[in-house]
Amino acid sequence: MKRRKFLLLSLFGLLISLVGIWYYKLKSATGRDLRHPIDLAEICDQNTLINIGNTYRGLTDENNKKYLKELLLKDAEIYSSEIKIGLKSKVTEDFTTGNTILIDGWLLSITEARQCALLSISVAN
Repeated sequence: MKRRKFLLLSLFGLLISLVGIWYYKLKSATGRDLRHPIDLAEICDQNTLINIGNTYRGLTDENNKKYLKELLLKDAEIYSSEIKIGLKSKVTEDFTTGNTILIDGWLLSITEARQCALLSISVAN
């Protein structure tokens, strides 16, 4: 009876651990994708992205990490498994509709600027 109880508790503990690891990986991947503008990161270094984010935050009232995440997820109308694709689509839509902002000589979509702002907040913390 003791062996059976031990095996069941061990299996339950393993299951809980796996769920925790899965959730942590999904959450960290989601955050990383939200705060990293894919196309812009190919031509800018991280310091430039952070400076853009700081400037954007100074021009707007979007200074809250949670608020920026909500805006990015809502604007892209995406689920966590499709973050990169959804954000890329939203950036393209922003440029098509003229939803852009000029920051430090860079013409950015609002989505890219918000991603930079989120990155600057994340690095500062």
